[in-house]
Amino acid sequence: MNTHATRFALLLATLTLASACTESYNLSLSWESSSVPTTTLSIDNIDGSVRLSRGAAGSPVRGTVKVRASGFDKESQAKDAAERVQILESVEGGALNLDVAIPIEHRNKTFSVSLDLVVPPGVEVSVVTDNGAVSINGLPVGEVDTTNGSVDLQFTSALEGKDTEVRTNNAAITVDSHDGALDAATSNGDLRLFSVNGSTRGTTTLGFVEARIFPEVGGDIFLATTNNGVSLALSPSFGAQLIATTTEPGSVSVSGLPFTPRGSFAGQAEGVLGDGRGRVDVRTTAGDIFIGR
Repeated sequence: MNTHATRFALLLATLTLASACTESYNLSLSWESSSVPTTTLSIDNIDGSVRLSRGAAGSPVRGTVKVRASGFDKESQAKDAAERVQILESVEGGALNLDVAIPIEHRNKTFSVSLDLVVPPGVEVSVVTDNGAVSINGLPVGEVDTTNGSVDLQFTSALEGKDTEVRTNNAAITVDSHDGALDAATSNGDLRLFSVNGSTRGTTTLGFVEARIFPEVGGDIFLATTNNGVSLALSPSFGAQLIATTTEPGSVSVSGLPFTPRGSFAGQAEGVLGDGRGRVDVRTTAGDIFIGR
């Protein structure tokens, strides 16, 4: 073997050995807050999924925390770093804030923290995370903000006079039974909004929108996507000014509702549903729109 070939082989062997030295460690532990929230719970996670469900009244926030630390030369180093991840608590009145903190000297490493917690009933929850799914069951929801993670809300609500705001990217948002106003936005993902009892705004791109919405009298609905379809189910008793638009080859259909059209245009339906007191605005491109009951 010539000198250049020998040096290349040694370099390749060194790089292979270095890449093989990347170690990680998974840690799972039980966690409980030192205080009991009575009004709100806010979670600021660095990276990872968050799952919240309704627990017992008057109980602290408790559940399972899973930490993955990776990018270390030795497993013992990854283990030490994972064990030093902290959940910092701050309390103001009945509000509890939880912040996930990683060891400052390991900011160049990769950490993923998953939280699976139960929360006292009636406490409004808000979650901020990255690259993780968020699931909330049976609680009032203020804000959810994640990236590259799906959002699943079940039997949730918005506090009176407030909106529940949901934001993600490249993932679906699914809501199944929500009381109150909802504002949900994603990209490259479907919107599945079922039994939403309040004014609703739902937007996505390249995703299908399927919704069953029951706003208050005079409430608003705005649904929008691109290059995909929209299916909206309404109560026949809900009155609104309606406009629905698409582009070829898409079409618009309104069926089974008391609808008085104002005109007929290709790819558009405009008119009045019932008493016309609310507003329904549905938009897409190159996809079909169906509005019915």
